[in-house]
Amino acid sequence: MLNVHRLLLLSSFHCRHIRYFSTHTFDINPEVKLALNEHRPIVACETAILTHGLPRPSNIETCLHIEKIIREYGSIPATIAILNGRIKVGLTQNELEQLGTLNNVEKASRRDLPYLISRQASAGTTVAATMLIAHLCGIPLFATGGIGGVHRDSIITGDISSDLDELGRTPVCVISSGVKSILDIPKTLEYLETKGVGVYTFGDTDEFPNFFTRTNEYRSRSCAAIRSIDEAARLVRSMIDLKLDSGLLLAVPIDKEDELEEGGGEKIEAIIRESLERATKEKITGNKVTPFVLSEIRRQTGNKSIKTNQKLIYKNARIASQIAVALSSIKSHSSSLIIIGARNIDLHIQLNADFTPHNSSTIPCRLRQNLGGVAYNVTHALHLLRNHSIRLLTVSGTSNLLTTNDSTPTLIHEIEDESTASYISLLDSKTNELICGFGDMDIYERQITPSFLDKNLSILINSQWIMFDANLSQLTMKYLIDIGNKYKKYLVFISAGGPNKARRINSYLKDIHVLFCNRLEFQAITESSSSIEFYLKNLFKKNSNLKLICITMGSDGVLICINGKLKKYQALITDKEQQNIKNVTGAGDSFAAGVMNQLLKTNFNNIDRAIACGLLSAKFTLQSANTISEQLKIIDDIMIDEICLKELKYEIIDM
Repeated sequence: MLNVHRLLLLSSFHCRHIRYFSTHTFDINPEVKLALNEHRPIVACETAILTHGLPRPSNIETCLHIEKIIREYGSIPATIAILNGRIKVGLTQNELEQLGTLNNVEKASRRDLPYLISRQASAGTTVAATMLIAHLCGIPLFATGGIGGVHRDSIITGDISSDLDELGRTPVCVISSGVKSILDIPKTLEYLETKGVGVYTFGDTDEFPNFFTRTNEYRSRSCAAIRSIDEAARLVRSMIDLKLDSGLLLAVPIDKEDELEEGGGEKIEAIIRESLERATKEKITGNKVTPFVLSEIRRQTGNKSIKTNQKLIYKNARIASQIAVALSSIKSHSSSLIIIGARNIDLHIQLNADFTPHNSSTIPCRLRQNLGGVAYNVTHALHLLRNHSIRLLTVSGTSNLLTTNDSTPTLIHEIEDESTASYISLLDSKTNELICGFGDMDIYERQITPSFLDKNLSILINSQWIMFDANLSQLTMKYLIDIGNKYKKYLVFISAGGPNKARRINSYLKDIHVLFCNRLEFQAITESSSSIEFYLKNLFKKNSNLKLICITMGSDGVLICINGKLKKYQALITDKEQQNIKNVTGAGDSFAAGVMNQLLKTNFNNIDRAIACGLLSAKFTLQSANTISEQLKIIDDIMIDEICLKELKYEIIDM
């Protein structure tokens, strides 16, 4: 039986910037983890309201009721906090109650996270910290009461909430009742505009609410009115698809009957001004100002502000949950892809040009260590190409010799008593061609089994494309193909490990749609020894599902067969540029990623663009010392159009 030590959830399809985080820092509630895997609606919630925003026991009651409302309207709540030095995503009721009763607990913004974690402290998360953590987990919606903003005395103190900067750099939609009423609304809106944050009012007017009241005395306006849940969901979907680096603020006015004071809030404004003056006299500064002023509002309104605060955040939770449900039904403009296979620790050995081996001697060389494996390389390359509808599903041992802040979107099952797969490549000093490789990768055959696939079935079902490499056993390949056929998925096979492993797909060619391999691997797959073109023709005759075969041929370019038509494309790298080749180990994987990047957008409708993207990706990698070139980040539609127009050359081969 598969003994899963822990699952590292590294990303979701919602993410813009997908980062690596350590299992030793994050605890994701199993319910939230499952919802992320199955792309079910989730709403993030903060805990500064629990630790600093409301008095006891109203704080705990309010947070539990927020979660109840989110569930009632169809979403999963993910309440975020720091507990004993661990980032919790999805508090249990016991954890929430524990945090809500702690004394002298901290309030955590982005800057505080390393310090609090290092001290194993507990803290409620602010809007800024909650946004950051939600985004890291792939949660694009967050409900709160009010965000921080520009303080009224900011000209003197420079006090501007970090919530605003977080909105300017983190693509999460925050649903709130605007900014806290003690702040300077016009300056806050100006600051958000400077940071590129879209600010919208939910309802029939674009007037920005004043937290406790529906209108503000300055008649400040947002960008536009968002009049329905569906319109709001489309707005968030557009933010995700545009891959923006900034978030959205959706301001929800409190219901008229729940306003703290009718007619604009002159009394509340007077309390705020008086409290701010007292705070200045008593030298209350920084993040202690807001709790002080809010406590004064509570005292002078006879705790009416607590009820108003509760009602407005309950409304925000309801609307956020409804938006999350609507968002989950809107498809992205690109198809999703799950990639299953190897993620190794790679060691590349490049021999020095001149050496004479002697017994018991040390051979001079250059060494590079990095993450690798065909499935990983393709995922990493697609991530660099800014395709955010992809993930890698793989396994590893619990002892990982390579610690890295890797941003590649990955789901890793860590297996107890297993060692992480490792691969050593020996490279020619002059050509950088692979002389031979040494691999310890049996973990994939032992642990990526039909049972493993069953455990991750929801991930497979929710992906339009399934790609797998040759490190899987034949039994697992067959089981995976059966799943793909049952749920009508596009199936993609990419060879790995040379001709011997490539043969594993031989019996299942009739079931796959796309095949990536090199010339030797194709000959092994088809058991051919003569003309590749002849066997390609027969392959398409026998296997009706096959839509595309790509055979990489080194400096000779790539041979493809698309819907039975054969084309040979020249490599983009020129004879002169051949001298600048630094690494060949990841070129084929980069090519496959470039092709898949376009197939996910257009299916098989524009194969020239797909091949152009693949060849350009391979060229950049060949000229890089890295297994996958970081230059893939700069490839865009304009560049691909230029390649198609000026550099892409091919011949059609009559079969």
